[in-house]
Parts: sequence; structure tokens; C-alpha cells
Amino acid sequence: MKRIAALAALVWFACCGNLAAQTYPTRNITLVNPYAAGGPADLLARTVAEGMASALGQPVVVENRVGAGTALAAAYVAHAQPDGYTLFIGGSPSHIIAPALSKGAKFDGIKDFVFISMVGNVPNVLVVPAQRPYKTVQELIAAAKAANGSMNFASVGQGSLPQLLGIKFQQVGGFKLVHVPYGGAAPASTDLLAGRIDLGFLNLPPFVPHIQAGTVRALAIANEVRSEALPQLPTMAELGFADFDLSTWYGISAPAGTPRPVVDKLAAVIAQVMKAPQTKDKLTKAGIELFYKGPEDYAAYVQQDAKRMLPLIDAAGLREN
Repeated sequence: MKRIAALAALVWFACCGNLAAQTYPTRNITLVNPYAAGGPADLLARTVAEGMASALGQPVVVENRVGAGTALAAAYVAHAQPDGYTLFIGGSPSHIIAPALSKGAKFDGIKDFVFISMVGNVPNVLVVPAQRPYKTVQELIAAAKAANGSMNFASVGQGSLPQLLGIKFQQVGGFKLVHVPYGGAAPASTDLLAGRIDLGFLNLPPFVPHIQAGTVRALAIANEVRSEALPQLPTMAELGFADFDLSTWYGISAPAGTPRPVVDKLAAVIAQVMKAPQTKDKLTKAGIELFYKGPEDYAAYVQQDAKRMLPLIDAAGLREN
């Protein structure tokens, strides 16, 4: 009898889920962004939201919930109703890094979410002030070794991807740097442009105009392939530095338990948005790469990224004991 009841429940859920997907959405959808307005994640979120709204016939409102290194927004979505009306745009900092940094994290970055679509990739670029003498990565490494620990590097916060890249750079280069964590990309960029910071692996988009103007010098890109925005800039791998493909990826997810028909409908709509020529044109010009993956491939990518990130976090001693 229990087996029959369970089967009946599954059939009922499947029917209701499919019916819900046919009429979904019937009201506004909220896309929660854990970053401040104006950055690469915000541009990506608003571009995708605009396309989704057009396809779904309902507004998709981007809500910026900033705080606790993206954990505030991630926890909010993780505990939201799994009905398809609260979505999340996140990446490694939200799904992998933030939960690993704190034993008291109020969410699991993987188990508490269903992954819908990966949408974008923002390369991190190794930049130095234009007034510094080093013009290649090897010259920078030589200068760092000669400085004997007195040079510094910027990140956008404790446990951020730029910090992990800086740690990896020290490991492969055989030198020490002083870590200077900032509260975000804007102050880090300001101090680097002013020459108060020696180097940093930071998001490419804000630096594109400065690199083109010569007010900051880019030495390499920490990405699998070269950037369409700066095709002349070599990757770290091309220069002989393996496993530096630590770019900032972004994807759309929902609370675990969201009905699969709703997930599939959202994934199909997002796929259409990402294929639109105007989407590619807008994002590519800003230095954001289109990086689409559907639900299964996105979930697998997150698991694989966790295998890369967690050893770096442990090597840096960033986990709470």
C-alpha cells in the first residue's frame, strides 16, 4: 500500500508540476544578485532578466542583496519558497567559497540549490600600475622575489577569488606578497590605478578602457582562452602557468525543490536569451563571455569547480576551525 501511495503522489506531483509550468509565471520573478549595482554581475543579471521578461511575459526584477561576501543573498534564496519566483545569480563565491569559510553558514551552496543555467564568464586579469617597470609576468615574478615579501596584491575581500588567485601565484612563483583585501572591486581598482597596490588578479571588464588607454598594464589573463575584448593578451597557460583557469563564472539557480518542469522552462528561456545576437554584443563589449550550460552540465561544473577551489581555500588557511 505504501508503494502504491508513493507512486500516486509522484504521478500527482508530475501532473501538477507540468500544469504549473504551462501557466508559469503568473507574476513577477525576482532575480537576486549578491553584488552591488554597476558591476559585471549586475550587467549580466539585468541583461538576462530583460530577455527573460520579454520571453515569459512577466517582469523579472533584479534585486541587489549585498553583504557577508555574497552569503547574505545566497542564504536568502536558499530558504525562499521553491516555486520559481525567487532566482539567484551566483558563482564560486556564493556556492563554494562562502559556505566553506564559515562553519556557521546558514546554507549549503550546492545542496540547497537547483542549478538552472550557467550564463557568463568574467575573466580575471593580472594587472599592474602603468608606472611599474615590469612588463611581463616573468619580470613581475623576478621583482617580487627581489622585494622579499614587501610587495602587495589586491583582492575584493577575504576569501574572494582574486585572493585565491594571488595565493596560487605566490605558490607557483616561489615568493611572498602582502594581501590587501578591499570591500569591493571599485576601491581595489582605484588604488591599483593610483599605484598604491603592486598587482592584482581582478575582473577584466572595469579595466578594459584603462588597459586600452595605457593607464594600467595587463600582463596576462587567468582564463582558458584569450578574451575577445583584448585578443592580444596571452593566457597564463600560454606563458607556462598551468591550472590558472580561475575565472569568475555566473549562473542562474533556484531553491532546491523547485519543480523540474519549471526549471526546464526557465532553462529553455535562458538558452534563447543567450543565443540572441544583442545579448552577445552587449556582454562581449563589456568583457563578459557568454558561457551557457543547461541544468545537468551546470550542476556538474559546480561540483568540478568545488574540487579546484576547496584545496586553495585549505592551502590559504581560510576555513574556520
